[in-house]
Amino acid sequence: MKSKNYLSYLIIFLISLTAQIPLTSMRYVVPYLAHSYGASIFIIGLLGTIYGLIYFILASIFGKLSDKFGIKKMASIGMILYILVIISYKFYDRPYEFLIGRAFEAVSMSMVWPAVESLSSKLGGKSKEEALLMYTFGWSVGASIAPYAVAYLLSYNYIYPLIFSSIISLISALLIISSKQGIEIEINKYEGNFSILFNIFLPMLLYGFDSSIFYSFYSVYGPVFGFNKEDTGLLGTLYGILQTLAFILSWLFAKKISSNKLIIGGTIMSVPLFILYFDHSYIFNSILFSILGLGMGFVYYATLINIFRTFHRDLTSKTGIFESSIGIGYVIGPLIAGIPTKLGYIFPWIILAIFSFIILIIEVYGYIEGKTI
Repeated sequence: MKSKNYLSYLIIFLISLTAQIPLTSMRYVVPYLAHSYGASIFIIGLLGTIYGLIYFILASIFGKLSDKFGIKKMASIGMILYILVIISYKFYDRPYEFLIGRAFEAVSMSMVWPAVESLSSKLGGKSKEEALLMYTFGWSVGASIAPYAVAYLLSYNYIYPLIFSSIISLISALLIISSKQGIEIEINKYEGNFSILFNIFLPMLLYGFDSSIFYSFYSVYGPVFGFNKEDTGLLGTLYGILQTLAFILSWLFAKKISSNKLIIGGTIMSVPLFILYFDHSYIFNSILFSILGLGMGFVYYATLINIFRTFHRDLTSKTGIFESSIGIGYVIGPLIAGIPTKLGYIFPWIILAIFSFIILIIEVYGYIEGKTI
């Protein structure tokens, strides 16, 4: 029995890992390529916004359809579509064309992630915390590996990251198709006040807003301030490593520390990004982006474990809301942060800090009023 559990955990980890690597790779490569073809900071921001808008609309829809169509079919078709999107980037040489590519990326990923989250829960059976750990650990490791790997490949030829991402996407599709779901079980409703607003929407809005700003701008921001490709890629890797650490710490302390405290703590870690206005040296970037990754990891894990514990039969519809909430953050984050100002590429980090502070105030209010688990 234990060997079956370990195999299920390994499959969850590998599916999550291989689904995330190409996504994070394209988050690094596409803004870089668009900038090299003359895209302005506003267009760079729109790359994140167009992705977020479509993802917001479709994630909850595909989440509901997955229950009827089949989560494995939905996720595997999404990954195959993603391969075609990645290949299409080889033929783009105008800034607006990259917007089209990001739009189709959003379509494919909105098919993948709600289904993969639900599949991970079902593969884990009764062990929801362990299943969530493997799921979050898998994609966070992928998010850590990808930036530095594609930055290295990009230093040779921009085609290499596209080939690399296509191969990993194919492996992910095959893993999804070959996986076997566990036994359907009923989960007792988690005690406490579960609020869609405070337990899903607001924390995931924050996560989408902050992470989309980071991934939309850092690959361009680095070279603008004199960082080479490898050093810029390392910023993304540090962000991913600390996010992975946050998932492990959350798993260890999730039963001792309430989810809302983890969410509030993670939100606080986003606020110090305003320091980059005063000092944008590489050492400060490394420290602050690492803290940001740690905080986003706490927010993400605490929110998703509440969903895993509370819902089962309509789990995919709730993960659809979860992903759509991230999508809203993806829409407004890069759109606002991409407004041309005298601050240039410092402006996104100021906006990130201000927005995080506003959400922090609302979250503290919800905690005081007892509206959250």
